[in-house]
Amino acid sequence: MSVRGRLSLLATVALAATVAPIAPAAAAPQAPTCGPTDTAPSYRGDVPSPTEVLGFDLGDREVTSAESDRYLAAVDDASPRVVSGTLATSWQGRPLEYAIVGKPGNVTPAGLARIRAEAVALRDPKTPAEEVRHVLSSSPAILWVTANVHGNEESGTDAALQTLRDLADRDDCAARQILDNALVVILPIQNPDGREADARRNAYGFDMNRDWFARTQPETDGKLAVLNQYPPVLYIDAHEMGGTSYFFPPNADPIYHEITDESVD
Repeated sequence: MSVRGRLSLLATVALAATVAPIAPAAAAPQAPTCGPTDTAPSYRGDVPSPTEVLGFDLGDREVTSAESDRYLAAVDDASPRVVSGTLATSWQGRPLEYAIVGKPGNVTPAGLARIRAEAVALRDPKTPAEEVRHVLSSSPAILWVTANVHGNEESGTDAALQTLRDLADRDDCAARQILDNALVVILPIQNPDGREADARRNAYGFDMNRDWFARTQPETDGKLAVLNQYPPVLYIDAHEMGGTSYFFPPNADPIYHEITDESVD
């Protein structure tokens, strides 16, 4: 609305207040929320459901690595909001498939190249402040959703696939709000060999959640290469908890149990 239009509306409201009797204020109607957990999902129907591709719904049983890859590819084929790729190959030859979800213009080769360049500019301390402000106001925030770095902690994969379907196909305000403001990288399985063996470690016997710095495993190295291309402001790494351990304070010391006391000292 133009400035003139806003002033005209304000004048009309003020005039109505002078001629109308004062009445008790009515309760303002509740504004609709667009929260991701309390917005009823509305699907366009362009993306096939897991049942249509896999023959069962997510959560009915654990997906295999091959089934996860198959559903990710089906979503990519059906949605202009999605582009997918392989960031690494495991020791046993399984691909680590990932998807990038965003507005169609952001997931084209040109759009992704622009976002990568803007991420480089934001991390460069020599970038002029004016350029930084422009990038912050125009470039989508990069978010990551990853799961199953420990192969026997499986449920995050199914949740990541559901998130992929929702962002690829939903047209409600919650999904649009995310897509309008973010580019989401989804890596459903970080450890496919461990998932198939129902083992914490990968096929080489390595706990890849301890490999972020040394990058000794191909699965970790490929992930971090793509992570550096799309540095996130939010990174979700979905695990599971069991036994007598707990996540909340008072914290356990963040030290791997096989490190000797002498090394810690």
